[in-house]
Amino acid sequence: MLIAGFVFLANKLAAGDDRDTSRYFDLALLFTNLLLFFLGLLLTLSPVAMFAGAPLGGGTELINPLAAGATVLAMAIWGTAASLKHFRFALAQLIPINPDSPVHALALVLSGFLVGSTMFTLTQGGLEGVAAAAGPATIGAILFQFLLFLLVASFGVGLLTRRNLHAVQLRLGLARPTGRQLLVGARWIVILVMVQWAFGAISAILNPGQVELLEEISGSLLGEIDTIGEWLLLAVATGIGEEILFRGALQPVLGLPFTSLLFAIAHIQYGISPITVAVLIIGFVLGYIRRQSNTTVAIFVHAGYNFLLGMLAMLAAFLQQLPS
Repeated sequence: MLIAGFVFLANKLAAGDDRDTSRYFDLALLFTNLLLFFLGLLLTLSPVAMFAGAPLGGGTELINPLAAGATVLAMAIWGTAASLKHFRFALAQLIPINPDSPVHALALVLSGFLVGSTMFTLTQGGLEGVAAAAGPATIGAILFQFLLFLLVASFGVGLLTRRNLHAVQLRLGLARPTGRQLLVGARWIVILVMVQWAFGAISAILNPGQVELLEEISGSLLGEIDTIGEWLLLAVATGIGEEILFRGALQPVLGLPFTSLLFAIAHIQYGISPITVAVLIIGFVLGYIRRQSNTTVAIFVHAGYNFLLGMLAMLAAFLQQLPS
């Protein structure tokens, strides 16, 4: 609710273009991040036993309060910097943000929170902890995440505050693709699956134990998704949700390289491996497709890539059940 309030307020201020009021918004961001900074200090400086074992939700517990505190401190430092207009002016030399925009300031802060939350997960038990806590993903949970990404992207670019539905559609890059664009997209689907396969093979050679853990986690999460219809729903929901958020909403603000890096970081909650490089490449390709055509084609490629991987996983499972 706090984030939703900030999103609404940032867009209202952007619609009014009141620089004096925007200064108070920067102060609100600064104050919020200072509170987060003190929380990080508390986790870092307090005795480990005070917070160890605290529930984090999802069946997991706080294992390493010191590492958690350091992560929260890093999030707060980034958020504090992003709240300062001078820092945003310097950053504007690298990425296409508007330093005066409260919406862009909030996008920077929330991007840091996304990175921090991923790093937080990695510090609390690593792959072993994720494998122990992993439970089966449900269609309802997948649709909820899709809806959440869609709402964050739509209201983030100003739905009902400074843009109508048609203007939001244009801002997010949603347009009807041409036949040629879909044909090029189909080629990219095959290429990206090959990239995934190649880096997966490299991971299996360099760190087979990590690959086994990743397969165990994937089996726990996706083991109950075992029909073509369920895989299609999963592929389409994640493709639409992630592309509208990352390529549609964020890329015009943060730029292609920064958004691709953010996309890769958001997918390393299961550990850093050669697969991370593959995700970075995939994110860059999807961003390139969005730049060269539109977000709709990027959705088509992302969903097709997910669906083809799902079909290959089903085929592999079927072949394993055949008599030797």
